[in-house]
Amino acid sequence: MKSQPWDKFLLIAIGVIVAGLSGLLLTKALGFGERFVLQEVAPDNEIPESTKQQAVIAERFVNKESVWKNMMMGPKPVPLFVSVPIVESKGQLIQMTDPGSIPLRPPVTNAWLIANNLDYLNSSVLQQDPDGDGFTNEKEWNAKTDPIDPASHPPYAEKLVMHSRQQEEYKLKFSATPEPKFQIQQIPTAKWPQRKTFIMAMGETSEDGQFRIDNFVEKKEAKPNGITEDVSVLTITFLPKQSQHQLVKNDEKLMPTYFAELEFLLEPGKKFYVKEGEAFNLLKDPETKYRVKEVKENSVIVLYQTGEGPEVSLEIEKK
Repeated sequence: MKSQPWDKFLLIAIGVIVAGLSGLLLTKALGFGERFVLQEVAPDNEIPESTKQQAVIAERFVNKESVWKNMMMGPKPVPLFVSVPIVESKGQLIQMTDPGSIPLRPPVTNAWLIANNLDYLNSSVLQQDPDGDGFTNEKEWNAKTDPIDPASHPPYAEKLVMHSRQQEEYKLKFSATPEPKFQIQQIPTAKWPQRKTFIMAMGETSEDGQFRIDNFVEKKEAKPNGITEDVSVLTITFLPKQSQHQLVKNDEKLMPTYFAELEFLLEPGKKFYVKEGEAFNLLKDPETKYRVKEVKENSVIVLYQTGEGPEVSLEIEKK
């Protein structure tokens, strides 16, 4: 059985279709000129109205400053695309960027809070310590230091507190003048429990290194009973404090040495004693020299000096 020549039939069919499409395209191409006919337009010599005036008006509108009119706060210029922070406090609206507004967290100004990116909406913002240097924002404001820079802070001396005043008692009695020397007795106290007798000449220092004889004035005093009493005066320097004292013959003289019990709050729990007139250091502040100038009953005066700067005096109240 012979196979049908399908391939020849298919080829003939394709040829017929291509011929038909070619004829259609040729027909449309011949009619192109008839479909697109140029029409004659009458000439128009009139000049159109200028748009310059509209451009000027638009320019003025763009350059005009926008003003926000708020009935409660008055008209205030508002920059484009910038929000103005407004906080309500105790029934008042406070525009934080307005220098004339009342402080939200007195005594600190609103501008200082914003400039340092502090959380002024938090009521405890002045007690916060964002840079962790041990000083609150309020302390930094008072000292004019940077609250967000741990290297900028108030003096560490402000972190010293006084807990108590302690004292050592040194007691003397001018008892006799066996020329050319003087007899002075050390009266027993808690610090110096042993009684001692010093036989010393003018200008000499005692064996225990506590005092020096500086001057002597012979004096007599008549009593109502007619007896003349020797009230001669011996002037000494108490060396631990470099203070002068007068010893009247046969009278006891107490010379206390005071100590301040201090604590550095950045190292809590570490209390230490400093004798009046002596220097001390803080490990956290090695560049500063500290010295106790005077220990009072309820306060202590501390002098401190950083580098070549001036020496500053600070009185610390008893805690």
